[in-house]
Amino acid sequence: MMKTVIAFGNPLLDTTIFVRGNSLLDKYNLKEDGQMEVTENEMKSISEEISGYKQNNSAGGCSQNSLRVLQWLLKKQCNAIIFGSVGKDNEAVLLKQLVEGDGVHTRYIQQDDLPTGKTIAIVKGTYRSLVAYIGAAEKLPLNDLLAVQDFHALVQESNFVYVEGFFLTNRIETARYILDFCNMHNKIIIFNISGEYVCNSYPEAVKYFVKNSDIVFGNRREFEALTKIMNLENIEELTNGLIENGKNKIEEYGNIIIITDGCKPGTCIYKGGRTEHFDVPAIEEKDITDTTGAGDAFTGGFIAGLCKNKSIKECAKIGCYSAFHIIKQTGCTLPNFQPDILD
Repeated sequence: MMKTVIAFGNPLLDTTIFVRGNSLLDKYNLKEDGQMEVTENEMKSISEEISGYKQNNSAGGCSQNSLRVLQWLLKKQCNAIIFGSVGKDNEAVLLKQLVEGDGVHTRYIQQDDLPTGKTIAIVKGTYRSLVAYIGAAEKLPLNDLLAVQDFHALVQESNFVYVEGFFLTNRIETARYILDFCNMHNKIIIFNISGEYVCNSYPEAVKYFVKNSDIVFGNRREFEALTKIMNLENIEELTNGLIENGKNKIEEYGNIIIITDGCKPGTCIYKGGRTEHFDVPAIEEKDITDTTGAGDAFTGGFIAGLCKNKSIKECAKIGCYSAFHIIKQTGCTLPNFQPDILD
């Protein structure tokens, strides 16, 4: 039977351009390999500036990327649904086409007063400067979500519900409602910390989510930040507490914690404090195009493994396989071959 995975996050349109010189970077005070969040007017100005460049548009946003990778691995044999806000503009129309073309159903909520969120990647050789305006994606009042006619029914029919940490920004009431509704109906909640600054900016919301989710993803730096806001000594004390106090909705594994660490081996901790380490496949630097989608790809691969009832170690292997191939692409562009790891 086809599984259903629902995700909540920031639907973004990613635009990549390639440049040879520094004139564009200098004009907007952008740094090579830097990241900057800009205002709506600044994004309009940069968008107009790059209109003459050859552009590569792709879907972006953590949850959306993870679902797209999941559908690539499962050959679209999953009911994958993304919830999030977009503007009333051409970018929203294009984004919907791109995402649904990859097999993900969109339940976008339109915000008439804000444009669709957008990131622009200015690539010069091996360097990449990211400019982002989150726009409508950061606005989703609870009433707007509850107005989506089939929201409750979809969640109740789902197998997994995934929430990215960035979804907590300015939407804590909405995010907590989703979490509480899922737990009320015994749905498996997957939470990704997404960034150290999410822990530091929204400590109470993050603590609530990690304590009440069934599966938590994060890299080592994010778990270190989480350890600090929970006033604990180390990551081991943190993970032990989360495992011991979990709701154990996943009968075989209880709660699951997944810690990645770049190219170093990662760790999965689950029921009874059992630990699985997994190696990250080596890749030559010349084969790496862009690492920004690696985490999203790993998460999508891991969840795809769960949909196929794979073991924890196998899920991690599938996640690594996904990340290995995505970092050879620009952004989180799906590879143009059919994966066979789940065949």
